[in-house]
Amino acid sequence: MPTDTKKAWELSLGQFLEQVVARDPGKTFIEIGGVSRTYQEFYDGVLKAAGMFIELGIKKGDRVCLFLPNCIEYVYSWFGLSLIGGIAVPVNTAYKRDEMAYILNDAEAKGLVTDPSLIEVAEAAADLASCVEIKLLRDGADSNLPSNWTGFGEAHAKAQPLASLPVISPQDISMLVYTSGTTGNPKGVQVTHLMYVAAGQGFAHWTQATSDDR
Repeated sequence: MPTDTKKAWELSLGQFLEQVVARDPGKTFIEIGGVSRTYQEFYDGVLKAAGMFIELGIKKGDRVCLFLPNCIEYVYSWFGLSLIGGIAVPVNTAYKRDEMAYILNDAEAKGLVTDPSLIEVAEAAADLASCVEIKLLRDGADSNLPSNWTGFGEAHAKAQPLASLPVISPQDISMLVYTSGTTGNPKGVQVTHLMYVAAGQGFAHWTQATSDDR
C-alpha cells in the first residue's frame, strides 16, 4: 500500500509560487510602492530576476544582501534568488557604514542590491567588504551609475527568464536574517524554504484567510 507522507508545505518557494500562480494567474497578487502585479505578472518578473542573477554570476548558496526599502525589486530579488538556490540577506535600511559592512563580511555576501537613497552607505560599506563582487542599483540608469554598479531595471529587463525550476530542497536556506545585535554583534539566522511555506500556509489555515482578504 503506497505511503506518501509528504506534507503540503514540504515545497521550495519556487514550487509553492508555481502552484499559487497556476491557481489564479490573473488575480492581483501584490501592490507595493504604487506598483501592482497579478500573480502571473509577478511570477514572470521573478523568473527574469532569477535569470538576471544567473547572468551576473550568482550560483546556489551565494548570498546577496538586500539593502532596500519596501519595493517590487526587493520581492523580485528574494523570490528570484530562492528559485536558483541563492540566499537573500535583508539588511536594516537604518544601518550606517560599519554596521552594513559587518553584515556584508559576516554573510560573505557576493552580491548587494540597494536603492539610490542608500547608495552612499552601501558603496562605503562595500568598499570595506572584499567579498562583494556584484552591485545592483535600483532604478539606476547605466549612464548615471557609480563605477562598478549595474542598474537593476535594465539588467532585469534584458535578462532571459529562467526556463525551468532547478531542484531546490525545501530544507535549503532561502534567507539569512540577522538579529538586531542588542547585546553583541548581529547573528545570522538561517530560514529555510520549508519554514516560509509552512508559516504562510499555517497562517492562512488558522486565520481562514483567502485570496480575497487583505
